[in-house]
Amino acid sequence: MALLRLLLLPVLTLLLVASTAWADKPNKIRLTNGEWAPYQGQTLPDYGAASALVTKAFEAVGIEVEFGFFPWNRAMVEVERGAWDGTFMWVLTPERERVFLPSDPLFTLQEVVFYSHDNPIGAQKPEDLKGKVMGALDSSAFGRQFAPLIDDGSIYVARVRNNQQLFEMLAMGRVDFVPELKTSGYDAVLQHLSEEQRKRIAHLESLAYPWSYHLLVSRQIEDGPYLVDAFNRGMAIIRENGTFEQIIGPYIRPKAIN
Repeated sequence: MALLRLLLLPVLTLLLVASTAWADKPNKIRLTNGEWAPYQGQTLPDYGAASALVTKAFEAVGIEVEFGFFPWNRAMVEVERGAWDGTFMWVLTPERERVFLPSDPLFTLQEVVFYSHDNPIGAQKPEDLKGKVMGALDSSAFGRQFAPLIDDGSIYVARVRNNQQLFEMLAMGRVDFVPELKTSGYDAVLQHLSEEQRKRIAHLESLAYPWSYHLLVSRQIEDGPYLVDAFNRGMAIIRENGTFEQIIGPYIRPKAIN
């Protein structure tokens, strides 16, 4: 009996240490959010499809999510300095990977190039848009394929705070083209443009560009690595049980629009 107690003691000690460590881990995460329908938005059901996905992934591993809505620039800055724990849904760039802890990819979506029939374009490669004005969101990485042309001044960029301003500028001819996801781009068109303006907006598939999206967690918080790992585990769970497909499936494989 004494020998059995001696054998069990190390096992019980390890279990006690593990349970204590688990108890010390956070059961809540504070994430910055923003306006990017249909994926994110303060007035959307469940705060948008991406917000619902993130909530369910954390819920699957016992973590509650609190959202704070900010302009996109501020959403990143608040996480970078550790005032908020994380932010989503973002593509990875070398700078973001240096500043934040990225999750595994949530999903991949296709960026297309939007234009107006009032100012038609027929580009097959980025160089075909030399001399044009590109509209883009603050803090957005969309249009990466045009970066060399932007850097040498061959393409000009007009940046705005939200998709409403972006597509209004396109409809009014103040920019020549807009790189955006097909779903979120047409969502902005339907929500913010008049019926007559909508008829004039179209997109090119010839310059489609794939983007993988991630949760980004602050490197300034102690539990950052744990929260990224927990999120990755939660995503695996909801992929397995069908919740992932139910929430985001229609947006990953949208029906043709226009």
